[in-house]
Amino acid sequence: MSVTETAAKPGFYDVAILGAGYAGLMAALRLGRRKWGLRIALINARDQFLERVRLQESIVAEVQPRIPSISQFVAGSTIDFICGGVTSLDADRRRIRVATVTGEQEIAFDQVIYGLGSNIDVSDVPGASAFAYRLEPGEGPRSAAALRSKLRDYADRCVRVVTVGGAETGIEVAGEIKAAWPNAEVTMISRSRCGNFKGSRVETVVRTALTGMGVALIDHETVTEVGPTEVITDTSRTIACDICVWSGGLRAAPIASQAGLATDPHGRIQVDACLRSISHPQIFAVGDAARPIAPTGAPYRMSAFAALVSGAYAADAIVAERAKRPLPPFSFSTVGQGVAIGRGGVGFLNYPDDVQSLFILRGGTARNVRNFFVWLVTYVLKLERKFPGSFFWPGRRRVSWQQANKALQQVLTA
Repeated sequence: MSVTETAAKPGFYDVAILGAGYAGLMAALRLGRRKWGLRIALINARDQFLERVRLQESIVAEVQPRIPSISQFVAGSTIDFICGGVTSLDADRRRIRVATVTGEQEIAFDQVIYGLGSNIDVSDVPGASAFAYRLEPGEGPRSAAALRSKLRDYADRCVRVVTVGGAETGIEVAGEIKAAWPNAEVTMISRSRCGNFKGSRVETVVRTALTGMGVALIDHETVTEVGPTEVITDTSRTIACDICVWSGGLRAAPIASQAGLATDPHGRIQVDACLRSISHPQIFAVGDAARPIAPTGAPYRMSAFAALVSGAYAADAIVAERAKRPLPPFSFSTVGQGVAIGRGGVGFLNYPDDVQSLFILRGGTARNVRNFFVWLVTYVLKLERKFPGSFFWPGRRRVSWQQANKALQQVLTA
């Protein structure tokens, strides 16, 4: 199955899946069992699968994909892969317009799984879009690849780098750059405290590792403007830099809000206990695109694990709905988390509610454990391709329908 072959087959689909990231690809593979008899369209702007959790590695060198071609990966299944960008969604008419290499085409659907993900939000800070690099795929002028090229231009010369954002992405960016370019002057700026994303114990380990590498930490300051050679904070401080890397908040793709779906201020689709849009129930949202308004057991945050479990659940919910059989509300438990810090890292258990517990791994051991679980995410997708329905996750029955309905009623009547 080639990209052009599948893109040339427009028409009606039982389920159209927008986005082939962790969530969208998991949903497609899970729905791909032939016994369901569903015609599935999987739509993605690129044929190569993006491992977003490895993007910080691409600052130093190109990352070889573990799933090089989505079209080849789903070949022989019931999934039609369409390589193209979604330009519009008409939720009421149940139509999607997709721009492919052969032109724009319209696709009709019965149900949609919306998994277009998110991008780093640089819209609210003057100069950030024009001058700040961010961990984004592709060959854009401010992408991870462009950042790698810019850093290499300095070779052995000292380069001044400012990273904006003190949570996981900012930590990994600062650590990766400082480890690969030891002569770089790296400064991290956070509106709270650098490393304060999972409690004081983790924060202490992170800050010790970063400062030990020579990364300067600036706490409780917000960057209000980015220029070509400096950043300005809310305290009127000007910090000179050759490179600014933005690792701030995320914003979901704008297609949902443009289509009139109920979304939150970050563009995420508000969904019920079955991950259905509260305004358009024929549309499910997964991964970074979803904003559950019912309890989900562990807190729902943007992560590869939440993407996998939400994608799997949305597929199960569609099958259950068509078979008219009950399904418990969406819920899950977290297991652990790891963050790379240069050649080391920090890792810890966070079962079941995304709160650090017991011991903390650090250094090379933490990095190796983190890398194993990053590999495991892709392996889970490969296993689901071979054995659809095999993926399972902890905490699947943590939320009752009574709890879910109570929360939904409170939100909908507020």
